Amino acid sequence: MKDHYLILAGLGLATLVMAWLPSISRKIKISSPILLLLIGFLLFYIDIPLSWPDPLWNDRNLMYFSEMIVIISLMGAGLKIGTEYSLKTWKRPLLLVFVTMPLCMLSAYLLGNHFLLLSVPSSLLLAAVLAPTDPVLAAETQLDDPKREKKFRERVRFSLTAEAGLNDGMAFPFTYMALLVAQAGGWAMFDFSDWFLDKFLLKIIIGVICGIAIGRFIGFLLDRLHVWTNIKTFDGFLALSLTIFSYGITELLHGYGFLAVFFAGLSLRYYEKISGDFKRKMHDFVHEIERLLLVVWIILFGGSLMNGMLELTDWKGILFAFVFVLIIRPLAGLIGLIGIKESFKSKLAISFLGIKGIGSVFYLSWALVQFEGFDNRNELHSITAYIILISIVIHGFTAPSIISYFKKDRFGNDVVDEEENEITKESEN
Repeated sequence: MKDHYLILAGLGLATLVMAWLPSISRKIKISSPILLLLIGFLLFYIDIPLSWPDPLWNDRNLMYFSEMIVIISLMGAGLKIGTEYSLKTWKRPLLLVFVTMPLCMLSAYLLGNHFLLLSVPSSLLLAAVLAPTDPVLAAETQLDDPKREKKFRERVRFSLTAEAGLNDGMAFPFTYMALLVAQAGGWAMFDFSDWFLDKFLLKIIIGVICGIAIGRFIGFLLDRLHVWTNIKTFDGFLALSLTIFSYGITELLHGYGFLAVFFAGLSLRYYEKISGDFKRKMHDFVHEIERLLLVVWIILFGGSLMNGMLELTDWKGILFAFVFVLIIRPLAGLIGLIGIKESFKSKLAISFLGIKGIGSVFYLSWALVQFEGFDNRNELHSITAYIILISIVIHGFTAPSIISYFKKDRFGNDVVDEEENEITKESEN
């Protein structure tokens, strides 16, 4: 029983600290994932008797845990985006998905195959795993409270939020490609037409349609059901239920559930007849659940790092991780945004803040569960861990200052302080 209480005390302390971390991180200009990672290191060092990864996680458990965090975060991302953003504004995240992401994947594949000397399937898998930007660890760079979006529109944060929502689903076809190439034994036996028609076109289309349809239907029920029957709800957990339902039903219907969840949240957010306060309540609820799961995930991730995860690759893997985070993603981002009429600072911020995280872990564990014949499994785990660690540290020290810079109004006043004052006044009233 002593171990049981130690675990409860350790996790309770971590979640207790998390309640103040957003405010602390704003003041010290350091993202909360860095502070959570340090807590994970501390709990591992003092030997809290958790089931620490040693150093690898169980792929199936890791897949399910990461899957739940990502879909909750995708619902939150969808609910953050409202009607203030025109089709012209959507051009930025679409370019990041359809230009920047392929450039990043191509670079990762070529370096994986020719520099790291990974097999073709493993190089493909590495490229697919590193494709998505993370909607979880990147939460502090995304849109904040949807209720205030009309007053504080922010293209940088919008682009990062929409990109994270879109490319987490768009990475799935390429993870499938790596899986199918591995199962076929190479490119020669790979059926490209079947992959393109089924895994790329069909599953993407079904995912988007299901998400929009489910979001609109739930919005219609929220708007009309109480008129017809006097039955209504004001529970924020509806967003969590919608997340799980839309993900599960879309996967059963042969679509990509990640895309469905994001578009369900997005279409519900766009349903203007629903009270803005209720939308905010749903957004806040999924945000709280996401933060709770993030605490556990980062603590265990920190334990895996302390337990030898980073020792499973050589200097080439470490160099690749730094190059990918610091050169490939920023350069690919700038290339993708060439045609956009925007300041170079904005483009550089969007390109640089392509944070990698839990989405990459999900795709890696999913592929390894589906097919045990992938080569270089340990090295793939280690390289992915290095990239996440580098992203947490580098973006963690820079993202708050970058976002704060773009939150200032044209007179140089900090919009964050104005927003917090508004919230305080609202709660007092």
